[in-house]
Amino acid sequence: MADFSKWLTSLSYWWILLGFVAVMTGLYFLFGVWPRTKRVRVQLLCLFGMDYVTLLFYLLTFNLRVSKLAAEAGATPRTMPRLWALLMTLASIGAFFAIIREDNKPDEKFNRWVFALLVGVGSIFSVILFQYIGYYLSSAIFIFVVMIAMEERNKLQLILVPVVWCLFTYFVFYKMLYIKLPFGTLFSWLIK
Repeated sequence: MADFSKWLTSLSYWWILLGFVAVMTGLYFLFGVWPRTKRVRVQLLCLFGMDYVTLLFYLLTFNLRVSKLAAEAGATPRTMPRLWALLMTLASIGAFFAIIREDNKPDEKFNRWVFALLVGVGSIFSVILFQYIGYYLSSAIFIFVVMIAMEERNKLQLILVPVVWCLFTYFVFYKMLYIKLPFGTLFSWLIK
């Protein structure tokens, strides 16, 4: 599995993005075949898009370095992303069955699948930007853009939600778990 993870991280992000588009397009047509999934295929695409990103993050954990001290303590840089992947998987299973229930509301008629696809592609671009502008700024921009796309107009929320998210991840990962998230090449001088 470690060799597969190294192979995955050595791939160009563009191939990962192309794979995402191919998987989502294939699922779009696959969900259109069955009557039970056809009426909720956009909801399912959103769910599977999140699962795709979760799988990528899980596979990338195999390349995280683990010190002997962290391994002996039982919590390594791999612990939190893997716990997150497990919780996302369990939540996705529950969400899948909730979505395909007969009494669930069908997708809206206007083409929201385009929005779902763009959010998925945007999340991949956000990961690509990690190496240039860092996790915190990239995540804040991604959250801000998604909120604008979802027609959020409360200016205070547009500012607070990305900032609070970045502060939360900073304290959880950097201060509590001692995991340094990427600062990016543009801001690497800040951590020297």
